[in-house]
Amino acid sequence: MVHRKKKVVKKEKAPKPEGIILVISDGKAFMGTGLAFEIMLQDEKSKRALYGKRIGQLLDGSEIGLPGYTFSISGATDKFGFPHNPSIISTELRKVSLTEPPGIRFYRYKVEKRGGGYKLIDNRKVYRKKTVRGAIISEYTRQINLTIVSRSGQSIKEMSAESIMSDRILSKLVEKIGMQVLKNGLQRVRYIEDGQVVSLQEKLKELGFDEDILKKLSIELGIKIIKRGRRFIETVIKPVLKVRGNTPFAKYIGKILHELYQDLKEGKVSIENADAIIANLRDKILEGAEKAFNNELKVEFKFKIKSAAASA
Repeated sequence: MVHRKKKVVKKEKAPKPEGIILVISDGKAFMGTGLAFEIMLQDEKSKRALYGKRIGQLLDGSEIGLPGYTFSISGATDKFGFPHNPSIISTELRKVSLTEPPGIRFYRYKVEKRGGGYKLIDNRKVYRKKTVRGAIISEYTRQINLTIVSRSGQSIKEMSAESIMSDRILSKLVEKIGMQVLKNGLQRVRYIEDGQVVSLQEKLKELGFDEDILKKLSIELGIKIIKRGRRFIETVIKPVLKVRGNTPFAKYIGKILHELYQDLKEGKVSIENADAIIANLRDKILEGAEKAFNNELKVEFKFKIKSAAASA
């Protein structure tokens, strides 16, 4: 008797939402954070307004439902994953020889020699054939990369929190800035327990400090930060956005969040008073940021913390 293998029923994949993904970057011409976020463009009129535009051109945000902003079209990818190449004035796919992006990646690596030592393999400036799409955006385009060039209208410093959060660009940027500042402490502060390493974010989550509380805190913090202005952001905030900074402010964030964990663990504060915790954390972090801006912040704090049980 021949035993046939049962056919595995494949689960249907959820259909991708129809639309164009806008990856918007905060470049040097705006706040200069270097952060990027996505907005899905599903309105047919807005999508058609993009057709015929080219990589490298300026785009008036009012054409795509983002009034008050001017963007630079910095790149794009089609529905099949092929990048748009700015040197080809077309909407079609073409196979071309390239020596630089977009369309290819550079690789540099070392190969060990028989007689000892290493040989560096560098494929930069080496021609390779790649399939790319032309620079003109069309119905085949799936993702467009935009960089904010300028913003007009009311000054951000004068805007209310409600006005900032009703702005599709500022609301995304605010949350991203606040979240990245908090994650500098949440991910870098680690507890060593019985040989296991646990992040501060995981420890706080065990005590009820969940994603909803974190999101609300990030928004409130981000609004206060963005209203301080570009110079404040460049001096104090930008160095901690990529969770690499070892500045006094980076240490301060970790210290403040660690103290919150200790207070929750010892019952000094209750997670039921989430709004009060959020307001207190927001004010403490901003106080430290102001001191850092004035070169008055000094913090001694270790990001790796051994538990009493582990060190015993």
